[in-house]
Amino acid sequence: MAHGAVLYSGILNSSFSMPVSLPAQGDQFDVNSDGIYDFYLGFDGAETPNYQKPYISGYPSSAPGSTVLSRFNSSYGTYGLPVTLFGSMIDSNYLAPTPAGYYAYFDQDGNGHYTGDWQTGAITEGYVGLELWDATETTNNYGWARIIYDCVDSPTTLTLVDYGYETTPFEGIIAGATNEVGAPDIYVQPQSQTNGVGAAVQLSVVMLANPAPTFQWEVGPATGTGPYTPLTDSGVVSGSTNSTLTLNGVTPANQTNYVVVISNSLGSVTSAPAALTVVPPAVTPPAPTLLAGVTANFKVSITGGLTPTYQWQKNGTNLPNGDRISGATTGDLQINNLLTSDAGSYDLVMTFGSAPAVSTVSVLTVLPRSQESLYDAAVIADNPSVYYRLNETGNPATSNLVAYDNAGGFNGAYGIDVTNGYSGVEGPTPSNGYPGFPTNNTAAQFNPNDTNSWITLPAWNLNANNVTFTAWVYLPTSPLAQAGIVMTGTTNETFAGMEFYFETNSAGDFQLGYQWDEGPGNDEDIFFGSGLVPPTNEWSMVALAVTSSNATLYVFNAEGTNSVTDDSSSPNGFFDPNGSTNQVMPFNNPEYIGSDPNGGPSGSQNFNGIIDSVAVFPQTMTSNQIWTLYDAALGVPPSPQISLVGPNINLTWAAGTLLQATNLAGPWISNSVVTSPFTVPPAGTGTFYRVVYP
Repeated sequence: MAHGAVLYSGILNSSFSMPVSLPAQGDQFDVNSDGIYDFYLGFDGAETPNYQKPYISGYPSSAPGSTVLSRFNSSYGTYGLPVTLFGSMIDSNYLAPTPAGYYAYFDQDGNGHYTGDWQTGAITEGYVGLELWDATETTNNYGWARIIYDCVDSPTTLTLVDYGYETTPFEGIIAGATNEVGAPDIYVQPQSQTNGVGAAVQLSVVMLANPAPTFQWEVGPATGTGPYTPLTDSGVVSGSTNSTLTLNGVTPANQTNYVVVISNSLGSVTSAPAALTVVPPAVTPPAPTLLAGVTANFKVSITGGLTPTYQWQKNGTNLPNGDRISGATTGDLQINNLLTSDAGSYDLVMTFGSAPAVSTVSVLTVLPRSQESLYDAAVIADNPSVYYRLNETGNPATSNLVAYDNAGGFNGAYGIDVTNGYSGVEGPTPSNGYPGFPTNNTAAQFNPNDTNSWITLPAWNLNANNVTFTAWVYLPTSPLAQAGIVMTGTTNETFAGMEFYFETNSAGDFQLGYQWDEGPGNDEDIFFGSGLVPPTNEWSMVALAVTSSNATLYVFNAEGTNSVTDDSSSPNGFFDPNGSTNQVMPFNNPEYIGSDPNGGPSGSQNFNGIIDSVAVFPQTMTSNQIWTLYDAALGVPPSPQISLVGPNINLTWAAGTLLQATNLAGPWISNSVVTSPFTVPPAGTGTFYRVVYP
């Protein structure tokens, strides 16, 4: 580098104001004092589409001088000037030179697109790269110019502040470097930061000094008033005597103020304090209220820095692994088959070396089976991967409302234009014919052509083609083409889910359908229209059960039940000539309730009605299983199940209290202290079980 051999002009402050009369080039600059003008600044004249654009231009080869190192924009045949920061290297890697005779414009095309971060309505300051040629055009030196473009004040000005160049060709130069002798001068102060526990933090200072300086980072109190104590490299600290200080794996113990003292033989300067704030990691919780029998997942993510040891706590007491608990000493705690006794406050203690840090607290409530609705109990009994009850009553417009997953912890987010229980949107309830739901059951309503009217969910990562979707829908008017009910995202052209078909049936209604798009160029992508149409102004349960070779769609409501299975002879879908082949779908993109994201940012494929109780199961459910869910909504309890697990008897029931007797005539004894599943050794002959529902 040419730090010690750089010619420096001093402050120039040569400004140009708009408008500039022709000739447009304005003043000319001989950077290296060799008698050849190297570049000029100006604003363009009456040319279009570049009228009144600020530019910098090097001289063409017919008059040897500098060129401007710039970026090509082929759409207009002009060149956009890249802006670099103080301290950046200007060398052969600093993009390609502008061809002779071309300007490099700060405002690239006049249509709100700016190259190099030169902005309309702002003051932009930066360094640009120069390439200076001698009279023989055989030797070049890299240089820089520091420019301010001010289009806030009137008139608009373009100011050349200063410039410099290397004297040893082809070595490159640091933007802003000079050979002026002097005490250290700080150009960019260390910046205050907020980082999470465990992060790798860097505090840097940008300065010029000649002779070369020494650095000493110091740590002080959070008030920033001192006294400050010099740091040494140890533990998480490195770079304590460099221009950049690194703290690798911060904890609350590192939360304080930092300064750097920069010294050479001509003097010293101390930077302004930079405050480091260290925030505890947030626990990604399950729903605040989960149903008994599901799995709760608590997660904490630590990025960068050191890897800590972990210990999860419940109500301040360390949790052990075993029984229904796993991951107690990792960043991901899992509690299977939740019991009401699992309710409590959960947090995670992380230890970095000898420094502990504690996460935020997540409070969990477990709803006992006796308080679950019959429909909830039936869904949970089939072990869904996700279950969105959509019974939140917060205001989506103001509260960043969470759509809680009551099965797998894949919590989503309401769009601000979704309406829900806060506005009195009602789901299926006993009053409209479904006693299996609670009397205060709520739902979510969506608007077509509204970019803020859907629920966005995290990736489920199911990696499956044996899967079942269920949901409840209410359509105030006829369904719209391709309106999404529950769909996965489209970022890699693998999207799937339940929505309406893009063509109508013989009655002119868009049909319930499903889509299974299996990647670009794949001729087995499926979009199937079932011919089924949920009626308007009443609740229907809809379902999609997918296998590797076909899928069945269902509509259940007060008018009856219908189902259709797709196959290669169906006239309503697009299929591979050899038949339907639903390949394994990753479900690794964002998922959506109330929209098909393939409709784009306009929301043109939003659902035009109300949706409730969306569940996804990692299995192809039979028609009897799906019927059981609808029966539960009608108030018909599912039957208890008895199976063998090794030599023992395993009893499972969706809701109610287990009774047992020695003969069918009774007396029946309540076994209210046990919960499903309940495993007992063989009791010989004459032992009978049944379940009584409230």
